[in-house]
Amino acid sequence: MVGREHDIAVNPDACPVQAKQDMLRALDMHALWRACVDLVSQRLPCHSCTLMYDITCGYQPQRSLHFLGETPSGLPPPLRSLDVAAPYLQQHPRIHWYTLSQIASGDAQARQRLRAQNPAPGWHEFIHMAFWGEDGLEAVLSIRMREGHEQITDGHQQFLDELHPLMSAGLQRLRSLRDERRSVYQALLDRQSLPELILDHELHPISLSPAAQRLCADWLEPDRSGLPVVIAAELRRWLGHPGAVAPGSSTTVSHPRCPGKALHIRLEAQLPAHPLQPLYLLCLATAAPAGSQRPVWSKLSPTEQRVAELVVDGLRNDEIAHHLSRSRKTIESQISAIYRKLDVGHRAQLVRLLSTAC
Repeated sequence: MVGREHDIAVNPDACPVQAKQDMLRALDMHALWRACVDLVSQRLPCHSCTLMYDITCGYQPQRSLHFLGETPSGLPPPLRSLDVAAPYLQQHPRIHWYTLSQIASGDAQARQRLRAQNPAPGWHEFIHMAFWGEDGLEAVLSIRMREGHEQITDGHQQFLDELHPLMSAGLQRLRSLRDERRSVYQALLDRQSLPELILDHELHPISLSPAAQRLCADWLEPDRSGLPVVIAAELRRWLGHPGAVAPGSSTTVSHPRCPGKALHIRLEAQLPAHPLQPLYLLCLATAAPAGSQRPVWSKLSPTEQRVAELVVDGLRNDEIAHHLSRSRKTIESQISAIYRKLDVGHRAQLVRLLSTAC
């Protein structure tokens, strides 16, 4: 799943000392990135730069942040991939920084791959600063040098040697904060029987309850993990504009491989973790898709279908009552009516009847 991209403008009034301090104090990726750009743009002839992170084992960045610098309008955007550098990275694990010229000196196809991706970049040299974790490459800062300023001077090298530990420390601090936050939220959801999940402000999952994990597992493509692609795409469409969706709103997405299955997604709350970067608490439930003609479900009213969906999801009566803001007595009465309409005698029999296999 590719993360949304962000472009920012440099602060021309920032001083190097202030930018370094801001990098050391940054508590979120965007603050760290702004401080990094302020510093880089003052010390290097920077055409544009990109921070690529959440990199998979195949050297594929899942998220990126961009600074376009003096890029004239109409030119292709900067690169968002590591295709040019991947062979070099494989040969030089744990390298701190390298240039396009270094790659091309031992890889005759490197510049050809670059031209294929971006035939008119407006620059002829880049510097890549690589940041590694225990499991491999985690982030790459790509700095593209303005045309006519391709020479990497001693001063540039000294600056890069100063920048790497600053950026590395910032990324490590953010990783620790992220892991701590994930642990807290996961501990909270582990105690929930409802299929709930929490997304960050970029709509990437932070944590899922056990019930949500089981539900999503049925939607995953073979050999994939994480949030199912079709669900992630619907979340980007639905929640892609901050403030456009109010708590209590919902959407439904159809299963990509099983026409008889759908998923109901409800926005329970926006958690104020950061004034500009709220977290999203969502609740999932199986649903009969619009226009479904399944005869068993058609015997139930819309309200009874909603209760039956939660029964199939494994919720107890008191949990269903809490989820639907009704009394336990009302839920028990509705379940009894469902039993009569579907001619079943107990809960397990109801679940077997309503659970459709792909």
